[in-house]
Formats: sequence, C-alpha cells, structure tokens
Amino acid sequence: MSMIKGFHHLTAGVRHAQEDVDFYVKLLGQSLVKKTVLLDGEDPIYHLYYGNANGDPGTLVTSFPFRQKGVTARPGSGQVRVINYSVPTGSLDFWRARFDAMGIAYDNAITARFDERRQRFHHPCGIEFDLVETDLDKRPACVASDIPEAFAIRGVHSITLSLREVAESIRFMSEAIGFRQVGQSGPYYRFETHTGGPGMVVEFLHEPDRHQGSSVYGEGTIHHVAFAVDTMDQQMALKEKFMALGYIDTSESVNRNYFRSMYFKMPGGVMFEAATTDIGFAIDEEPGHFGEEFQLPPWLADRKDELLGRLEPISV
Repeated sequence: MSMIKGFHHLTAGVRHAQEDVDFYVKLLGQSLVKKTVLLDGEDPIYHLYYGNANGDPGTLVTSFPFRQKGVTARPGSGQVRVINYSVPTGSLDFWRARFDAMGIAYDNAITARFDERRQRFHHPCGIEFDLVETDLDKRPACVASDIPEAFAIRGVHSITLSLREVAESIRFMSEAIGFRQVGQSGPYYRFETHTGGPGMVVEFLHEPDRHQGSSVYGEGTIHHVAFAVDTMDQQMALKEKFMALGYIDTSESVNRNYFRSMYFKMPGGVMFEAATTDIGFAIDEEPGHFGEEFQLPPWLADRKDELLGRLEPISV
C-alpha cells in the first residue's frame, strides 16, 4: 500500500495578493487558512494558504503573489496545467452565473470526461481551473453567505498535468508512488490512489507539441503539487525508493513550519512534493481562528514588522 494519502496542497505563482484573496475567498468561498511568507530567498513574498475552514490536506491551494517582485514564469509542458475542484452534481449553472456576475473568465462549453461534467474557468493571472461535478466527495462544504451547500466546493478533486511524453511517467506513477491507471480518454490518462475518489486523482494530458514550461517560482504557473504523507520517516522511505528506481532528482526534507517538504521531479518534468501531516496549522493559531493574523516561523519572528512593512496590505 502506498504511503501517499492523496493531495496535501498545490502551490501557484499569481499576480497581486488582494486579487488572489478575492478570487479564492470572495468568489470560491474558500477560507484564508494562513498568511505567512515564502521561506526561500530574502525578498518578502506572501505565502497565502486557502482551503476549507479546518485547513484539511487535500483542500489546500497556496499562492505566491509575484507581481511585487516582477518575476513571470512561462506556462508549458512539464507542469500542473489545471487545478480541478469538486462540486456537487448540478452545480455548474450556479457557478457560471456567479462567474458572469463577478467578471471571471470561463469557457462557453461545459465538457465531460471520465463520466464527469466540467467547467473551465480562469484565475485573473491566467491559471486554469475546472469545476468537476461529483456526488462522491463527502468533505465539508466551503459555504459562504452567497454560496449554498448544494453548490459549494468540497476541495481539490484532481490535477491535470501537461506532458510531452507519457510512457515513463505512467511507469513512475505505478512503481514509484503507488497510483493505479484507471482510464484513458483520448490524450487524457487517469490515475488514482488505491482508495480512489475525489482528492486522490491525477490526470495526464499528453501534449507532445507543447513547448516546455519553466520551473521557476513566478507569476502565471502552478509550481508544484504536494502529496500527503504522515511523517519525515515516510519521506525518507520514499526517497530511498526513488533512488533505487533511478529517480535521483530528489531533495532532502525541508522545514516549512507547518509541515516538512521533500521535493522530487517525475519523468515528465512536473515538480512533486511529499508533505507531512504531523505538524499542521494549529502551532501558531487556534482552530477557528486560522488566517486571522500574519504569521512567521520562529527563525523570522524578529523581522515581523520589517517584512509586513514591505508587503502590500490585504483584507479578507
């Protein structure tokens, strides 16, 4: 049985911080779970976490607003192309009307794949999202005063990777991280964990002619996907397994304050991460109060006033 439990989070480079908060919180009904900073580099960049009110792994999408720094990434293959959210069956008309009312770009056509109806829409910075209809997602609904539970997002349903070649990546999904291939629809390949269901699904989109995307942190792309593991010991067991299989592009375990991260590239070039679930967001804010205050890890605490002074104010 695989050590990977499904998704932990996805991380994207976006444009402006307030624009990003409005997209996730005002439009989608997500909770702002944590306000902190990117822990790599010296320049202060927000790290904003969104998900359900509990901050549960598998509901989390996180953002680095890079317009302040002026760094742009190039979309292309070798990246997560689409973040797919679960919504209940029959929800898409509600969301299309909401996108119209709030000026959000979306595709005219509702599509279907693997017996699920989908609605494509776009973050203001251009990143692609789908709403996927399913009645199998039993996670708490992300409701708001203007988003009834019957239409509300439950969490990340799946991700869609853009790959120029798929053969070695298909092998990697099975042998290295324990997913099983459960379907193919044209250029799309579908993989699930042993349990399957929303939050446990990865899709490949075979795009042999798409140019290679960048792998830098920058505006306009999804930088990586993190899968949930229990502990650092499991990270190290995965690392040993990857190395034995010849997948050597694997990092050490890095302290991210709320979890530990181990990064690895799959053969198609997409950055994956194994993130632990043994720390969590309650280390600096009580449940029910997540995201209320700007938080820093202990090693940056003495720079709080300085860093806040260099970041654009945001309001929820």
